[in-house]
This record gives sequence, structure tokens and C-alpha cells, in this order.
Amino acid sequence: MKNATVNRPEAMNEFEMFQVADWMEQTKPNVHYTMTPGNDCIWVYYGSMNLYFIFRAGKIADIQID
Repeated sequence: MKNATVNRPEAMNEFEMFQVADWMEQTKPNVHYTMTPGNDCIWVYYGSMNLYFIFRAGKIADIQID
């Protein structure tokens, strides 16, 4: 999570946080972002982008972009 600021990590699943960080490093390696708990998701935001990572069975099931 080299490019991440993490808000309230105690409210998120650590394994899911690493999956989000890995996805961000693979797809947006130069973006500095904030990761925070959302409503049954992990919310990532940077600039004017909002991404909502939805998990099922311990894996990223969907990413909603707003």
C-alpha cells in the first residue's frame, strides 16, 4: 500500500485491503489514493474518481465507479 492513505483500517478486512492495494498497484501504479470503509465495501478515491470494491467469498466481485 505504498501509494495509499488508509482511513480506519480497523473497520476493514485486512485481506480485502491487500486485494484492493494489489489491484490499484496493477492498474494505477502512479496514483496516490485514499482507502476507507464504505457501506459493505471498500471505498477508494483519488482526484474526482470514486471506486467501490464489493467482495463476495473473499474475492473482489465487482468494482463500481462513480
